[in-house]
Amino acid sequence: MHSSASVSFLRILPAILTGWMFFLLCYVSRVEPGVIANELMGTFNMTASTFGVVSSCFYITYVAMQIPTGVLLDKFGSRAIISSGALLSAVATFVFGSAQSVFQLQMGRFILGVATASGFIGCTKLISELIPPQQYSIFVGITLFAGCIGGICGGTPTAWLVSVTGWRETTFIIAGFGILISLLAFFCMPPLSRQFSNTSQNVAKNMLDGLKILAKNPRYWTLGIFCAISYLPMTAIAELWCIPFVGKKFALSTADAAVSSMSIFIGYGFGSIITPCLANKLNSCKKVLLIFKILTIVVFLPIIYWDGMPFRLCLLLLFLFGVFGGTVPLFFTMAYNMVPRQYGGSSSGFTNMMNMSGAIVFQPLLGKLLDSFRNGLIDADGIPLYTFMMYKNAFFVVWWCMALSIFLLFFIDDFKRK
Repeated sequence: MHSSASVSFLRILPAILTGWMFFLLCYVSRVEPGVIANELMGTFNMTASTFGVVSSCFYITYVAMQIPTGVLLDKFGSRAIISSGALLSAVATFVFGSAQSVFQLQMGRFILGVATASGFIGCTKLISELIPPQQYSIFVGITLFAGCIGGICGGTPTAWLVSVTGWRETTFIIAGFGILISLLAFFCMPPLSRQFSNTSQNVAKNMLDGLKILAKNPRYWTLGIFCAISYLPMTAIAELWCIPFVGKKFALSTADAAVSSMSIFIGYGFGSIITPCLANKLNSCKKVLLIFKILTIVVFLPIIYWDGMPFRLCLLLLFLFGVFGGTVPLFFTMAYNMVPRQYGGSSSGFTNMMNMSGAIVFQPLLGKLLDSFRNGLIDADGIPLYTFMMYKNAFFVVWWCMALSIFLLFFIDDFKRK
């Protein structure tokens, strides 16, 4: 059976798949420092504080570029922005892999933040151009699932590749994929959709229209602050500190501990699919957010404070931690429905800026806390030494922030589907 709808979907499928591939690659590049933490700290003799700052450099430019990238997406469309972003990500990854100093590592992360700013919101803009509005949240969920596959690939597979080739060579391989995806985006993605062509001309005349609508809406700011705090478990734990923490908790090598991060991303991928479907069924985003945020705390506390926990049970709880953290599609769905459809890029950019801004503060903050608990402790080679108890003490910030996100949720207006 070949309906016109199925034929039409097959025509846009290469574009959608390419967008998902780019977001997958963005995630691999984003989480790579967490996998090679020991190698980087050893090579450059870094403390946890310095390492946290290096990693967070990505988020400074990533967050800063969200709104400009969203506006540019509204003006030029997904093909131009994603293609150039993928190419720039290859350059940034090469700079990071060839670094000979901490400053060069930071520059690589700075450039990577600019390059991958279009990863997620580029996909959401592409979806808004090609997919009917009633299917928006489902496709956003699938997009996040693609990112989770990137997180998985950035875990155990990357750790294995690092053990075989070295961390620099692995980084250069990732850069090569950036060049490939840039070419695919240019040839597979269509220009800005015709239904947006007239709107695009208006956007070109006044590129700040969408931002004005967002900035004047108090609900947007409340939702944005909620996003920044509630996404903290992913940016601070899954993307950076999970692997070192689990390695210390169970006395595992980096390659063996990397499965912990992979468990979170697998769960997060499933959660990203489940939550929009559940919100549709309950006709409420807010109810799903409340239930899942409470469950996130319930599974997180034993991971941190149960010292004798079996490793397999820890992996199961980390998986559930990811599932219950997979509520991000609801953030973007609520935001997307607050503005006219032609400003979908600006909406996604603003929401993602707030969503990721917590990482700028909390990744280095956790590193700073680890150093304060370390109190100058070093190993036989003079490298800073961090114990499981130090991680345990530092992570109290995370679950307090999750509790705060539940409090903020009561001040957010629900979006009910008609």
